[in-house]
Amino acid sequence: MSSKLKKAAKLIIVNIVLLLIVLSLLEGMLLLLVRNPDILKHCPRRIGNMIGYLYARERPTIQFEAECARHDPVLGYTLKPGSCTFGGREFTNRYDINSLGVRDGEAALGHPEIIVAGDSFAMGWGVEQDETFAALLQHRTGLKVLNAAVSSYGTVRELGILRSVPRDRLKYLIIQYCGNDREENREFYLQNGRLPVMTAERYEEYREIYQESQRYYPGKYLGMKIGKRWEEMEQKRRQEQAPKLDRDEIDLFLYALQNSGLDLEKATLIVFVMNGRNPNDNREFPAALKRKLAAGDYPSYLKDMLVLDFSSRLGPEHFYVLDDHLNATGHAVVAAELAQVIAGRGRP
Repeated sequence: MSSKLKKAAKLIIVNIVLLLIVLSLLEGMLLLLVRNPDILKHCPRRIGNMIGYLYARERPTIQFEAECARHDPVLGYTLKPGSCTFGGREFTNRYDINSLGVRDGEAALGHPEIIVAGDSFAMGWGVEQDETFAALLQHRTGLKVLNAAVSSYGTVRELGILRSVPRDRLKYLIIQYCGNDREENREFYLQNGRLPVMTAERYEEYREIYQESQRYYPGKYLGMKIGKRWEEMEQKRRQEQAPKLDRDEIDLFLYALQNSGLDLEKATLIVFVMNGRNPNDNREFPAALKRKLAAGDYPSYLKDMLVLDFSSRLGPEHFYVLDDHLNATGHAVVAAELAQVIAGRGRP
């Protein structure tokens, strides 16, 4: 080999070694931040959002934890009756689950006066059972409250699980909406008021994928960052190829309510959105819902629903740093506002 070729080969090797060192340092930095939220809270929001994305891809997920959840032939899954412990890097909490498969006591199933429907935010992901806004609301109002929220449910399943609950004394149905409800509501609309059910086999496949996501391997976080752009492109392509709908997100939500199979005429509906710590993500839906209801011809129970906006009441201090769920102080803010709204209307 000539001296020029030797020098070129040596230069290539040096550059490869330097690249590997740089990549290792970047991976190490990402690993440090993902595993240490106390450090992350001192970083700029942009960094926090980036690390939050990585954590969300591997964080513990209660609906796939064998001790806390089970397959359900009608709803895909519910929480598993009994008690379990579930947590992430910033919290660990006990869950007491009743026979319906929701995080509340058995007595709450007996003719509740207030029902809370929603996903992980309302369920109380990250807080103790007596710290959820549902539990705090019962203490503030003196009314019997059932927390029927289940992680990752969309509007259709949030209402579907209520068919097994006596509603003859129901005064208020509180619905916590999240942006990811849209896909479930969209599928419900496309299937003419029917939602395909996740089979037991499919549920186990998801559980296996989830368990694999918990494993760390060198380069995992860099791979996630690189793959994010590809996933965004794929998501855009799927959206472009998806059937065009004549209904927007608000229409799909209202369709789910009107076709839930529940008689909601005698209850007052209270709706608010919770997408995480970014206030802009929690501001658009309430405003659009109010406009739609004001302009459209809807049944009185929809026209009269109370639409709340928490975007100006909840700040970063009300959420976890790494996780995007409400902490105990955030639940307290939501409970106080709901109690004030109910007190202002009296007890119908």
